Amino acid sequence: MASVTSLTDLVSEQLTSALSATRPEASADPLLRRSDRADFQANGILALAKKAKANPRDLATEVVSRITTGDVIKDVEVSGPGFLNITIADRALVENLAARYADDTGRLGVPLAEKPGVTVIDYAQPNVAKEMHVGHLRSAVIGDALRGMLDFTGETTIGRHHIGDWGTQFGMLIQYLLEHPGELAPPSEVDGEQAMSNLNRVYKASRAVFDSDEAFKERARKRVVALQSGDKETLELWQQFVDESKVYFYSVFDKLDMEIRDEEIVGESAYNDGMPETARLLEEMGVAERSEGALVVFFDDIRGKDDQPVPLIVQKADGGFGYAASDLTAIRNRVFDLRATTLLYVVDVRQSLHFKMVFETARRAGWLNDDVTAHNMAYGTVLGADGKPFKTRAGETVRLEDLLDEAVQRAAEVVREKAKDLTEEEIQER
Repeated sequence: MASVTSLTDLVSEQLTSALSATRPEASADPLLRRSDRADFQANGILALAKKAKANPRDLATEVVSRITTGDVIKDVEVSGPGFLNITIADRALVENLAARYADDTGRLGVPLAEKPGVTVIDYAQPNVAKEMHVGHLRSAVIGDALRGMLDFTGETTIGRHHIGDWGTQFGMLIQYLLEHPGELAPPSEVDGEQAMSNLNRVYKASRAVFDSDEAFKERARKRVVALQSGDKETLELWQQFVDESKVYFYSVFDKLDMEIRDEEIVGESAYNDGMPETARLLEEMGVAERSEGALVVFFDDIRGKDDQPVPLIVQKADGGFGYAASDLTAIRNRVFDLRATTLLYVVDVRQSLHFKMVFETARRAGWLNDDVTAHNMAYGTVLGADGKPFKTRAGETVRLEDLLDEAVQRAAEVVREKAKDLTEEEIQER
């Protein structure tokens, strides 16, 4: 069966025709978007009115007079300075759904992509040795949904779960385990809840010693150096934290009915060895420059207080690397090793500036271009009662497992109330 024309395209065609009839000399895009006031809202008339030096509301009224309502569009009203609020005819909805249902290929009238590529989707990024909270939910479900849709179009998708598995806190955790052996059970002997309970216990105990014992704090800092330099004993204990955390991650994702593949969990640590090379390449190409001992990238259009440029710090003055170096090294890996044509990052909106700078740096280096693109699929932030983002360690978060368990419990109560003939096993299955 041939693909079914979407209602969006049908409406867009009618609007484009009406716009062209109103102003034949100007090319116009109706700029359709979803609206809470109607099925669609078109705001392209504002741009057209500016070009034509016309009153946008008068122009909108003229365009509406040229739209034929009935089969597809039921009603159009002019709103505000010249927006068009569009209501779709019930008949068009029913006929479109019927045509999709009649598709005997099982594709609901959705065509395969003409030129499918390779998309790497970075989503569901929990942190090792930390509980997942309600704020982690959206990255996981949005990323999983995007991946499913892209797979359906024939795109090759590769998941990447950029877990937080590197950094100074691991020096504290590992040093504590060295001095208190046996505190973590082997991952094979615990379930998800026990794994997280063990990790929380070790974190709190190590934190208490770290904050009260200067000698331990110094030993922990030296352990970070040992970790970064690849010390065998240190790496083995670090791996134990990672493995224990994975047991917990899988238990949570299983409740979300999400498939998380082990080979797609590629944390910050995976890019550690490549960061010096990233810094060297950027400096040699002239993309990054030395400033006060640090290696940075400046941007003309990104400025902070006192109109001073805000740089992206690739390498700190002390030689250390941060998130920018890790993300840029990940881009190199995904573009050149995984052959990605599109990179999607499902990360909350607070990281938008960071990714804007990272992507621009990668473009200047030639790693991203017109054929290989990167996008941050930003979403909002889950806030606490004080209007500020949750802090995992402060104990103020809603645990994601608790949220999911309560959702299942409430759903079961609804089913139990409405379907009294079902057995308890059938209720839980529903």
